[in-house]
Amino acid sequence: MSISVTPQRSGASPEQVPAKPNRGPLAGPMNRQALIEAAREEFISEGAQVPLSRIAKRARVGQGTLYRHFADRADLATAVFEQNLHQVEEAVSASATPYRTFFDLLTAQVSEASVIIELVAGEDSTPQAGRLRGQVGRLVRQVHEAARTSGELKEEVETRDLQAAVSMLCLPLAKAQAVQREEEAYRIRRILDAWFLRG
Repeated sequence: MSISVTPQRSGASPEQVPAKPNRGPLAGPMNRQALIEAAREEFISEGAQVPLSRIAKRARVGQGTLYRHFADRADLATAVFEQNLHQVEEAVSASATPYRTFFDLLTAQVSEASVIIELVAGEDSTPQAGRLRGQVGRLVRQVHEAARTSGELKEEVETRDLQAAVSMLCLPLAKAQAVQREEEAYRIRRILDAWFLRG
């Protein structure tokens, strides 16, 4: 079964998005969610450095509204990634193969999350980085426990091994050219799977 947590691209450019209806009292939460969804699509299609003005236009809000909800690009990307992590957590919980599900979904999200991959994997001391590392760490512990219980992992594999694997997978993929990403992901996953999975 294939699980996808990223939406299909609409195909519409920001210039083709129709005018936004009046959202009334719900404008704040709805605008925030619209910005997250627009950022997700733009990160996928245009990359991490897409202009924030383009994201605002796709969400059908002004740039002032964008900055009321998100202080900067990393803040917006963090919100996208946190939402994705929640979906990954649900998918892992429901999976009979939690290790494979986790790394499959993580690989699929690298293109939209590349703007913050280094925050998660590096030594950055910003609040965003610390919060994300904590969330990823908790999820990796969940994956390790579930995969050990299911018999998916070798006995000697520890949580810190899977934490290292996240960096080993995500950092090269985040920096790879889009046309090379699939081949690079396959190569890295083949190595990681050989280390961690039972034969």
